Amino acid sequence: MKDLSIEVLAPAKVNLSLAITEKRTDGFHGLQTVFQTISLYDRIQVSLSGKGIICDCGDLSGENNLAYQAAKAFLEAHQKREVHYQQTGVKIQIEKKIPSQAGLGGGSSDAAAVLRAMNHLYSDSLSYEEMLQCAKRCGSDTAFFLRGGTQWGEGTGTTLTDLPSGPEMNLILVKPLGGVSTGEAYRTFDETGEYGSLDKELWVDLLKNKDICKIGQNLTNSLESAAFKLLPEIEYIKKLLLEKGCYGALMSGSGSVVFGILHGQEQGETIASELAQKVNCTVWLAKTIGPLSDI
Repeated sequence: MKDLSIEVLAPAKVNLSLAITEKRTDGFHGLQTVFQTISLYDRIQVSLSGKGIICDCGDLSGENNLAYQAAKAFLEAHQKREVHYQQTGVKIQIEKKIPSQAGLGGGSSDAAAVLRAMNHLYSDSLSYEEMLQCAKRCGSDTAFFLRGGTQWGEGTGTTLTDLPSGPEMNLILVKPLGGVSTGEAYRTFDETGEYGSLDKELWVDLLKNKDICKIGQNLTNSLESAAFKLLPEIEYIKKLLLEKGCYGALMSGSGSVVFGILHGQEQGETIASELAQKVNCTVWLAKTIGPLSDI
């Protein structure tokens, strides 16, 4: 260990498409999805000091935070490799920008960022496969955030395949005042939703051709109809974004954020000012980003 502290950024994600394929025997849902990291970030400081694990994240502090669980999983995996290792304490300080109950994967991204940071602080002691096993203990999306970029997800979202990097896209993200519980979204889907699938080759072609218009036309999410029932503002926001000329609009993940693919930054600023007059919401402007560096 050379460094004792490091600061890392944890990006949010959107799902450019998401299909629920089945209800598995283990109680989880099978899915197919196109993950995409974006330029909305939490900022995380990871320091080695003292004893035990401290996770400081305001109201989300403590051992229930996925970042805490990631640090615990990493230390356990490291200790298996280093028999004579004496555990060093870890302090995690998270400055949150990614909202909760939004479908943007903030907690999972924080967990992955902690894993990447700790592996750096421990001189890359774990392989990617070992990191992946740690990530799978910390939520379905955490594995994706180890590398980010554009990836195809299957199973529970942890079976990943790289996809071609698509075009850089300007996005508007709109979160209504309320949030959507992931569990409640899936329960509502089970009552009213229909299983489906995505065409992986279609998405490979869309991304390779970097046709933003066609990408916008192919945005789909099996969980939207369930979320519309739970929080009707989501459907209202999506309609507004389409009426304002976005290439496409979609709820991300299980919601409640809706993103629109913009023609440019200026359009996003105009839509943001108009939305503020019509609905109680928070708005961000962001861009799609490529794969993450090791740190």
